[in-house]
Amino acid sequence: MDHPSYSGLPERNQAERHYEASENSLDAKTLDGTDEKELEIRRTTTSRTGEGGGFGELDANAVNIEDAMSNYEEMRREMTKQSRMTQPNAPTDAEKGQSQDFDLTDFLRNVDDETSAAGIARKHMGVIWKDLCVKGLGADAKTISTNFSVIKTFVQFWKWGKTQGTDFTILKPLNGFCKDGEMLLVLGRPGSGCSTLLRVLANMRGSYTSIEGEVTYGGIEATEFSKYFRGEVCYNEEEDLHYPTLTTKQTLMFALKNKVPGKRVPGESSKEFINKVLYMLGNMLGLTKQMNTMVGNAFVRGLSGGERKRLSIAEQMTTRSSINCWDCATRGLDASSALDYVRSLRVMTDVLHKTTISTLYQASDNIFNLFDKVMVLDEGRCIYFGPTSQAKSFFEDVGFYCPSRKSIPDFLTGLCNANEREFRPGFEGKTPLNSAQFENTYLQSEMYREMMRERDAYESQIAKDRPDEHFRQAILEAHQKRAPKKSPFVSTYYQQVVALTIRQFQLIFGDVGALVSRYGGVVVKGIIMASVFYKMPVDANGAFSRGGAFLFSLLFNALIAQAELSAFMQGRRVLEKHKHFALYHPSAFYIAQVISDIPLAIIQVIIFQLCVYFIMGLKMDAGAYFTFMVVLVFTNLCMNGFFRFWGAVLPNFFAASQISSIFLIACLIYSGYQIPYKYMHPWLYWIYWINPLAYGYKALISNELHAMHFDCNGPAMVPYGPGYENTDYRTCTLAGANPGEPFVLGDSYLDRGYDYQVWQRWIDFVAVVLFFVFFTAITCLAMEYFGLQKEGSITKVYKNGKAPKAKTEEELMQQTGTREEEHMEAVSEGTTFSWHNIDYTVPIKGGKLQLLNGINGIVKPGHLTALMGSSGAGKTTLLDVLAKRKTIGKIDGSILMNGEPLRNDFERVTGYCEQMDVHNPNATVREALQFSAYLRQPAEVPKAEKDEYVEQILRLLEMDQIGDALVGDLEEGVGISVEERKRLTIATELVGKPKLLFLDEPTSGLDAQSSYNIVRFIRKLADSGWPVLCTIHQPSATLFENFDHLVLLMRGGRTAYCGEIGPGSATMIEYFESNGGPKCDPKANPAEYILECVGAGTAGKSKADWAEIWKGSKEAKALQDELNDILSKSSHDSSRKTSTYALSFWQQFMLVYKRMNISWWRSPSYNLGRLFNVCFIGLISGFTFWKLGNTPADMQNRMFSVFTTLLMANALIILAQPRFMQERMWFRREYASKYYGWGPFALACMVVEIPYLIFFSAIFLVCFYWTAGLENISDRVGFFYIHFFVFMLYSVSLGFMIAAFSSTPPMAAVINPFFTSILILFAGIVQPPSEMPYFWRSWMYWLDPYHYLIEGLVVDVMAGVKIVCGAGDYIKINAPPGQTCGDYFANYFESGGLGYIGNPEATGTCDYCQYTVGDDFYETRIGWSFSNRWRDFGILCAYYVFNVMLFTFFVFLFRKANR
Repeated sequence: MDHPSYSGLPERNQAERHYEASENSLDAKTLDGTDEKELEIRRTTTSRTGEGGGFGELDANAVNIEDAMSNYEEMRREMTKQSRMTQPNAPTDAEKGQSQDFDLTDFLRNVDDETSAAGIARKHMGVIWKDLCVKGLGADAKTISTNFSVIKTFVQFWKWGKTQGTDFTILKPLNGFCKDGEMLLVLGRPGSGCSTLLRVLANMRGSYTSIEGEVTYGGIEATEFSKYFRGEVCYNEEEDLHYPTLTTKQTLMFALKNKVPGKRVPGESSKEFINKVLYMLGNMLGLTKQMNTMVGNAFVRGLSGGERKRLSIAEQMTTRSSINCWDCATRGLDASSALDYVRSLRVMTDVLHKTTISTLYQASDNIFNLFDKVMVLDEGRCIYFGPTSQAKSFFEDVGFYCPSRKSIPDFLTGLCNANEREFRPGFEGKTPLNSAQFENTYLQSEMYREMMRERDAYESQIAKDRPDEHFRQAILEAHQKRAPKKSPFVSTYYQQVVALTIRQFQLIFGDVGALVSRYGGVVVKGIIMASVFYKMPVDANGAFSRGGAFLFSLLFNALIAQAELSAFMQGRRVLEKHKHFALYHPSAFYIAQVISDIPLAIIQVIIFQLCVYFIMGLKMDAGAYFTFMVVLVFTNLCMNGFFRFWGAVLPNFFAASQISSIFLIACLIYSGYQIPYKYMHPWLYWIYWINPLAYGYKALISNELHAMHFDCNGPAMVPYGPGYENTDYRTCTLAGANPGEPFVLGDSYLDRGYDYQVWQRWIDFVAVVLFFVFFTAITCLAMEYFGLQKEGSITKVYKNGKAPKAKTEEELMQQTGTREEEHMEAVSEGTTFSWHNIDYTVPIKGGKLQLLNGINGIVKPGHLTALMGSSGAGKTTLLDVLAKRKTIGKIDGSILMNGEPLRNDFERVTGYCEQMDVHNPNATVREALQFSAYLRQPAEVPKAEKDEYVEQILRLLEMDQIGDALVGDLEEGVGISVEERKRLTIATELVGKPKLLFLDEPTSGLDAQSSYNIVRFIRKLADSGWPVLCTIHQPSATLFENFDHLVLLMRGGRTAYCGEIGPGSATMIEYFESNGGPKCDPKANPAEYILECVGAGTAGKSKADWAEIWKGSKEAKALQDELNDILSKSSHDSSRKTSTYALSFWQQFMLVYKRMNISWWRSPSYNLGRLFNVCFIGLISGFTFWKLGNTPADMQNRMFSVFTTLLMANALIILAQPRFMQERMWFRREYASKYYGWGPFALACMVVEIPYLIFFSAIFLVCFYWTAGLENISDRVGFFYIHFFVFMLYSVSLGFMIAAFSSTPPMAAVINPFFTSILILFAGIVQPPSEMPYFWRSWMYWLDPYHYLIEGLVVDVMAGVKIVCGAGDYIKINAPPGQTCGDYFANYFESGGLGYIGNPEATGTCDYCQYTVGDDFYETRIGWSFSNRWRDFGILCAYYVFNVMLFTFFVFLFRKANR
């Protein structure tokens, strides 16, 4: 898609697919001037068929040039009538495009002529690399991180920034090239450096420590190319990254809008160009009918996996990039879809003169033959680079043998595996053994010299033709008129923002559920909050309540903004991909988000305000109403920016939510509510000035209280009672009161109580707006310049001192032998497993659906049985049913093991290797195996024997080198590889010494060599006497020959065959051929043959009903007779004693607790994050309320200093939940295999937290208690510590409990704010219980655990504290003439009045101190009592126990995943 000339290429329909890459592309190349000789060469290359392959490949998939040409000409003639009326600009709707709208030849000639006439330059760029050497961190560079190691590293500041250990050479010096219009296939085992080569060629160099050598693109250096032409070399990873709620058309339209070239065919608008390209992509890649389908993902229904893969290709094609790198893009696709995918790449390369470099998993010969050249890598060394046609013969000449049914890619990568390669007679001991020897053989070959000569000639051709000049001209022409010419972006910044804003609204409206839950939450929480502050009175109590109401109004909106953080972070990977594609500036992406935020924020605030404003009884004034609204809108937008800034600069959601939560707490403390500005200490009041919530709070309260009159009746005016009726000699206790006045002006209250001036409210509003602009600006800059996705390979980390040492070059060259294989000990007792007439029915909407229909089968000792069938035939379903893993639906029929019905120990004594490799990432490989062995082998087996068996399994699976390596997490780039994880999955089952082994798709997603290794290990198990049943999806002939029995299912869950495969698959093939199946070619893949017989594949149709044929066959009758015999002899009264678990409850608990303790110790991000949280909040609270005194204002500060602890609970909950959800993933797998019960797991989750929380509580005490100057009395300090410790336990248990009934972390994140804000709301501090409506204070206040927490802490730090008023703290009251102050107040104090007189002998004005001791403060205001302290502690403990019980119940309830 270098230019518009090919933008209307029609779809090739099903009839054309045989024709594929050779012909359509050749017409285009001929038009570009390719000579006929080259055309003939390409036809010959494309049409050749592999010697190996299979039934489907050789006969069904081979490219037949004669048929294709005939079909093409027939189609062209048929379309000619319509083509005369069709102009190049005609297509306007991608969804209406059909291939018959065009005559291909005429169309391509027309557009090529128009392009040439328009003088549009071409972009034909190849790539050359010389002596390319790439290094990364070695195995000794890192060790397993623990809480201690991270603290140690932090303390050793002199080592900061220094790299420990040695570098590991990922790619040894490589030389190669790929011309424009050519395709290069890079093959190699996992870890050989294929992905690294593609990443470096695509200029993605961030994660490597050193890159040496030279890479040039059409003569342009890599540095210059990366800076100015970033989007011209694109890397497509194997995972499809798209927004799931966009449609296919929206996804492509968006990319095209940002890539419309400035110079187009005369008269063609940008809209017409977009439609033409969309039309071409839809037809070319078979996406026409899916244009309005949602893309989808694992949780959102949408495109199929193959369709999503084609969308990824289409999206990358919209970039019009010259060089494309495709990394393992066929992973998870079946053979047919993979072939279609590579054919699409061939068309793209030929038609558009692209340079295509690709790595592939399990490539067939027909896929292999579509490539021009192949590079084979082994351990970072190039062992072959040359034409695909000569690769096989090159290694055969060296002395290796390729079996007839083995595909060439399997043969090439198999050379790197000592257990798989085969030798020609007479060459044993004369061939290379390792990567260094292979590389040396290649470097000394004529093929290497020929490739270097071709590279030099290509360089000379580049120097002569200067394609870079045409390329630079094409790039200039592609830029829009106002787009900066030196920018890698084609469109202007404004155009990018417009396109991104449209997409943002499409994303919002594509996920209506999230929108409904967001606004629904606003309504529910808004109404609850407003009802607590229902019709606040206009008196002294109402003034205080208004402060709490406005704080909560800000807090609710801030928490909603924080909940949006996860959605922002989820789009980061798509953003990184688009950034690499040079589609748009990341800052433009954020600007578009801000623009789309504005209407959402306005709607949110309007809904919230309608719920709260009138219920709370706020000022009924239009100006005040709209001021409230506009302040909240901008505060909400500002907090969105605040949270997203942390999302932009921090690497993951975990870190972003952690840091942002801490700073949110600092903002709340310094909002002006907890500690008024005039009481702030000078060393920290700068937080107030840089705090948007402080300005928002000040604007809201100033707006409401301005010009209000607060009445002071009853106890609010002192003294009160009989004899004190004359208001002239009384004063209101509210700040700002004047002696003798029965009211307080709102302006005076703000001035005296807060130091606020109401005329500043619009200045405060402007400050909020400026903060919004500031956060928008710094987030834009952060997104533009912070590159967070460091693309790199998986790094293994080992226990300290356990990293293996790499062999030197000399050692490798001197190697003369290979490692001997470990032999498996024979199974002493054989197991026969049979199933009889299995039916499985599941409920669906409107009825039931039968997935399995009368399935019979048997697996005997030593049998390796393949369970195969087309997609949807029920392979995994049958395996789940047989392994007792189904939790939904009804199962009918009999399943017997050794002639007995399945007992309660069945799951433990059998092994089930699931398709997904779910393991604890914080364990080493050896620890994971020992954990399985200890829990699953019988209790009477000694520990030493179990350990020895683990070591034997490690050697058997060739994992002893990685025994001390951390399992790790692939997403974090740390841990063992995909193939090693699959081996670990099998090993964890083997160490339990199972009697029977089930495996579900053990080769799915693995390369050919890893698949071969896994199947070879399984074969070894069967040879040792284990019965094995294994589902497998379209295996190669090499893999299939390892199986000896087959269960073949058809669509509808019916049996097509169940029996022996036979030597060379003869028994199985004879059955199908004798029952009317097609003849199987001797070179065909038997697995492909039988699948095509029964109609597997997307378009496959069976010519016979093989299920009915099977029912009437003699083989089926023989199987039925054998099963009936087993059934008749089955024993239902077995005296064999069985137990569900091998160990007792407490033995299970100790092992699970020990494993979990290690896991917690190796989770520094979790524990040190919490430590930082506790320290920060403790220190900021302690220094904010530094050395509190004894004034009445200090009493309020004491109360609010303790209130800060409530805010910390939110951070603890947020951090605890993802940790538990991770543990639950492997718990469900291990519980299903009956390692241990749900009880030990739930108990271990709670107990493992206790030592950490004891430590954190002590740290908080040290950071906060004495810095705040609280009561230094041993029983007070002790009570504060244990009460706070139980609160920590309560908070973590609440987080675990919410997580236990939440299916995903985002779901828990939505629920959290509701719980935390409601608990704080009803605690009694923000709104005293006496001011709550009776409905709430009669039950909710008493039900709230935070009430007991905060009461216990407040009375502990305030009881008995003598209050001493300073000069400015006294309330001035006029005494009646002729009376001293002492005389005037005598009756008041005698009748129970609080406080004291500072000048009892004075006349005139009296100095009245409101309280005598701290008890007066909380008893009169809230109704708490010091005598309730231990009661509160007991109730808080009871709430913790309740949480634990509820958590345990939810663990039990959701102990199994739905399947």
